[in-house]
Amino acid sequence: MKQLIILLSLTLTWSLANPLKAQQAQQMSLSLKQAQEYAIQHNLNMKNAQIDIELAKKKIWETKAIGLPQISATGSYQHLFSVPELSFGGLTTISDNRKSQSYSVASTGTPGDSVYLNYFPYDPVKLGVKDNATLDITLSQLIFSGEYIVGLQATKVFLEISQNSLQSAETDMKESVANTYYLVQILDRNKQILSQSLENLTATLGQMKEMNKAGFIEDTDVDQIELTLHTLENGVKTIDNQITAASDLLKFQLGLPFETEVVLTESLDNVIQSSDIMSVVMKQFQVKNHISYKILENQEAAGTLNLKRQKSAYLPNMAAFYKHSEKAKKAGIDFTMKDMVGVSLNIPIFSSGQRNVMVQERQLELEKIKNSKETVAQGLQLDFIKSRNDLNSSYDKFMNEKRNIELTDRIYKKTLVKYKEGVSSSMDLTNAQNQYLTAQSNYFNSLYSLLTAKNKLEKMLNIQ
Repeated sequence: MKQLIILLSLTLTWSLANPLKAQQAQQMSLSLKQAQEYAIQHNLNMKNAQIDIELAKKKIWETKAIGLPQISATGSYQHLFSVPELSFGGLTTISDNRKSQSYSVASTGTPGDSVYLNYFPYDPVKLGVKDNATLDITLSQLIFSGEYIVGLQATKVFLEISQNSLQSAETDMKESVANTYYLVQILDRNKQILSQSLENLTATLGQMKEMNKAGFIEDTDVDQIELTLHTLENGVKTIDNQITAASDLLKFQLGLPFETEVVLTESLDNVIQSSDIMSVVMKQFQVKNHISYKILENQEAAGTLNLKRQKSAYLPNMAAFYKHSEKAKKAGIDFTMKDMVGVSLNIPIFSSGQRNVMVQERQLELEKIKNSKETVAQGLQLDFIKSRNDLNSSYDKFMNEKRNIELTDRIYKKTLVKYKEGVSSSMDLTNAQNQYLTAQSNYFNSLYSLLTAKNKLEKMLNIQ
């Protein structure tokens, strides 16, 4: 209740600082159910929860794609400032042609004879090209990976968590919208009664002034009634501001512009009459049906898979690949294979105990999740008992305040008659008026407490 009052104050401050635009505001007529459905579709927080569902679905496909064939292409360009060369020598010939221009290597044989060696070097073979471009295309396929298999299972759990989170957000939004919806109606009804009281007291004040002129009552009596009238006027103004703040809060929850006029078609009397408190109180609570418990079950499943994934780190990974290479230019000698196929196998052997410690960490984390789930289960049982007791107490208080407002109304009317007859004093009339207003305020506070307690218990029981 305190948080709601703070939120109403902030909303009221925003409303006073941002007056309505001069353009004509749109109008929407909504029942409670329509308001709840509209909020689920248009509230920004609800949209984010729905986006989380889509993100989880994309994550599933992202993980699946890891185990599907992958094709990649790599292009490169290189420039060599100096191309390496390889020489294989040359051709050597022997000749006794004395007119040969070849250089003389040796002279053998008898005097007067000369032997000449003729050497013709081969052109060197370049081992590369100065400028070249290369294109590699690789096709890879994961054959086995324990972490991949566990990852697929984890994505499904992640989707379930997102779906349950969306359901939790929907139930919270329905409860919040219902509470604000009822608050606007209660404030509006309170204003009607205060306005009627103000109208009646204004008429009474007019009569008192006439009696004062005739000398039947003193000036103090008139002043006393006029003071009560001013208090009522201030009360009506306060209620107006509260209605504005509550209406803006409802628009904020619905995701509507503040300029939109919202008409609440649900009758407050029908809400009170249709509130079967006893049927709600008599329902049995099943912890496993509560959305918070379901989310913890999802977290436990995720923790189990995380442990399984860590254990899979002991298993080998296997993948196959095919690679095709193309070069724009080729060197004289090029041993690069254009096509290649192979299989890679990664076998974990020794990690100095790191994998074992990480498995133990995941086991401890899973144990914590299980303990938290048990704690939440007990807490939900306790919260249900408290919510049911609060609803019973709120109902009893509401019935008492309902009787009190009827009693104080009769007392005020009788006191007013006695005052006009001169039997009661103006102080008696003021006290009776204040008693009626206090009883009225207590009645609406108890009504709001009753409806909010009912909404909370229905949310726990998963009653839509």
